[in-house]
Amino acid sequence: MKDVLLVFGGKSYEHDISIVTASQIFNKTRLNDVRLVPLYVSRENRYYVYTETKFDIKKFSGNNFLKSKKLFKEVVFVTGERSKLFLKIRFGLKEYLSVELAVFACHGGCAENGELVSIFKDNGIFSSSGSIEALSLCMNKYLFKKQMNGLKIPVVQGFKICKFEFENDYESLKKKFQFMKFPIIAKANNGGSSIGVFLIENRDELKEKLQQALEFDNEILIEKYIKSTREFNVSILGDREDFVISEIDEPIKQDEILSFANKYLDSVKSKGCAKGNCTGKMQNQNRKFPADISEMLKLKIKEIAAKIFKELNLFGVVRIDFLYDELTDKLYVCEVNAMPGSLAYYFYDENRITTNYLVLKLIELAEKHKQKTYAINSEYYTNILN
Repeated sequence: MKDVLLVFGGKSYEHDISIVTASQIFNKTRLNDVRLVPLYVSRENRYYVYTETKFDIKKFSGNNFLKSKKLFKEVVFVTGERSKLFLKIRFGLKEYLSVELAVFACHGGCAENGELVSIFKDNGIFSSSGSIEALSLCMNKYLFKKQMNGLKIPVVQGFKICKFEFENDYESLKKKFQFMKFPIIAKANNGGSSIGVFLIENRDELKEKLQQALEFDNEILIEKYIKSTREFNVSILGDREDFVISEIDEPIKQDEILSFANKYLDSVKSKGCAKGNCTGKMQNQNRKFPADISEMLKLKIKEIAAKIFKELNLFGVVRIDFLYDELTDKLYVCEVNAMPGSLAYYFYDENRITTNYLVLKLIELAEKHKQKTYAINSEYYTNILN
């Protein structure tokens, strides 16, 4: 029986959604030769092995987590001890688990930007969540747009402003907006799930909304607002040598922009959840799947998605989001979610891909990534120090 980590949580706005994803994957996966070991990364970036055989998301909420510490074993990495996790005990450390592969169910923050993947890789644990370079690029919206421009893939054009500019020279900053037509969109440059995204209706709202957006990131991206858009998502599973593309999904917006609440919650009390007062449960009922679109548009979305997947050297399971302007018949790439909610398994129902198959495929890709990494000659010895 081989142990494989199921990594979730982390310091991220999407911390709770990651826990739900891990719950869905863990409770639906039954493998004969693999034991999934849930590894929870707390909001403080501490590591805990969750020891229950049934995943209960309530155990991870606030006070419940503190009360349920007997269900969690805190573990750490030890420098030089590759592919091992050590248990924190009263008088030191004890080897607890030997493991080389991980499936990441994290979203946003330090997980989806490659930081956690890098830490695990440095400690001899390989994941199926894309190269570190690709993860970092996909999380940074501004750099992602620059990359898409280089590949001649259409994106909504925009520019970046930083907190230092806003706080120290707002009058000069305002000049960047003098020829822009409102409304416009301001969004956290390194955010996800529509958190930190604000619609600015007019110039009178500009300073207040920019200030709100800058609470979520030190850099924000400014884009023109396209009112007549539909949003489409597509998932890809595999690597650039061998992959499958799902059917296309259309999320249903209830607000001017697709909010965190539209994506995950039944009850919407405020637009964008900027104040953190959304309530409800995870759900994906507010979607048309497959999307009701022409064969030509479907083909175009899949062709662009495949090009992005191959050019950025993504692997694992990803979701690529598009905007379609119905008035101009223009299609734009919005972003790549390199660790999508629910690991995007619901995209593959029509292909009869079960969670068992999905997890086994991700483990296979992690193993393939490990073998490719070890095959690279990364050392070069000289006589310089002699």
